[in-house]
Amino acid sequence: MKKKFIYHVLLFLLLPTIMVLVSDTFLRNQNSLYKEKYEGALKNKDSIEIIILGNSHANYGVNPDAFDMFAYNLASPAQSIYFDKRITISLMPYLKRLKYVFISVDYHSLYFSSQGSHEDIWAYYGHGIKYKKSDYSLAIISPTLFGYTPRVSWALFKKKIVNNLKYGTDIIDFDVEKGINVKEPIVKGFISFEGNKGSAFNVEKYKHEAYGYNKLIKSSNEKDEILADLKDFIEVLIKNNITPILFTSPTYQEYNKYLDESVINNNIKEIKKICEKYNIKYLDFMNSDTFEKDDFYNADHLNKKGARKLARLLNYSITNNGKRGFDRL
Repeated sequence: MKKKFIYHVLLFLLLPTIMVLVSDTFLRNQNSLYKEKYEGALKNKDSIEIIILGNSHANYGVNPDAFDMFAYNLASPAQSIYFDKRITISLMPYLKRLKYVFISVDYHSLYFSSQGSHEDIWAYYGHGIKYKKSDYSLAIISPTLFGYTPRVSWALFKKKIVNNLKYGTDIIDFDVEKGINVKEPIVKGFISFEGNKGSAFNVEKYKHEAYGYNKLIKSSNEKDEILADLKDFIEVLIKNNITPILFTSPTYQEYNKYLDESVINNNIKEIKKICEKYNIKYLDFMNSDTFEKDDFYNADHLNKKGARKLARLLNYSITNNGKRGFDRL
């Protein structure tokens, strides 16, 4: 009787065990934006002269093809300065031609270092950079159970099948947000939104998005540590004869009204200190009149049109050898 019971228990556990093993195999072979960008940088190591870093604002908002030199976009959604620094340093031994690094410092950049507990693990699968002293041992054993989690794992699997049935197999092979054309390949680490999401441009959406950032900033106690990490990163770049340039991506002016002005002013104050200390350039496009509604996908992300425009302006700051210092544009 006891043996029979054990047999039935083992039989009951067999199916979910097989499902987890199959899912783990799928996820270990699954491409991601993190992996695509990192491995793409290594493939282009002999060409890269400029790197663009930052979170989703830079990821979707700076088209490297618009630079005169060979540029590569290493920004990713929710990517913090913590990861910007470590990804770049891990690649620097291979990037012998690297001359400039554009570092995004947006409204919230000085207030978060983790991308989120799950996102930190997903990023680790892509480029191998661990977040501080986090333990990834279980996530390595089973991406399904401890990395992506079963819900996300199933969503990735389902989305891949649906996209292949809908568009065929000749599409980008990693998960992207809505608004991205999956039929267009990633180029020099860059993908961006199509057109303009009209429903995103209203007061309630502005307030909702701004509230999320304001809440993050108010709950943060990381600012001093992040500033110290940023300064160290700048020193590493300068020591290696690489020019760091700080920039803030444009966000829609009507939306900006709901951001905390005191935070904006404090950010500018801190960035100005850094620029003066290291004699480097800062390009502030946050409220730039150069960008119109048609340049944005939503209130705080540029679309393809805006991404080319911003990249040309960043390129201009290099090719025309503009003055170093603090420029609000």
